[in-house]
Amino acid sequence: MGRSGKAKMGLMMLLLTVSMLVPHHCVGAAITCEQVTFLLIPCINYGVFGGTVAPSCCTGIKTLDAAAKTTEDRRKKCNCIKEGAAKIPGLNYDRVNEIPANCGTTCPYKVTPDVDCSKVN
Repeated sequence: MGRSGKAKMGLMMLLLTVSMLVPHHCVGAAITCEQVTFLLIPCINYGVFGGTVAPSCCTGIKTLDAAAKTTEDRRKKCNCIKEGAAKIPGLNYDRVNEIPANCGTTCPYKVTPDVDCSKVN
């Protein structure tokens, strides 16, 4: 198996493991990193390999946008994305930042390893 094949296999195993550990229902008012992870799992493939953004990725982004009603929620979402993104080998931040526009929405900040989520309103 080539390097690309091993990377894809590793990514798929990571996604499978995370999806089994994350609760599948959003409970309570506050956003959790588990919810953010579950909703954005479909976006990882595009962030790492490019291609086409999955419709389920766009659905996840729009669901998160609707759920993040307060400044605290939006900051929590930002921190969860920042921390989660740092754990994904080969993630291309330029591609990550293209996703909202590809889904017909916007993000008020650029996702980077050093984004200051305390400035998110």
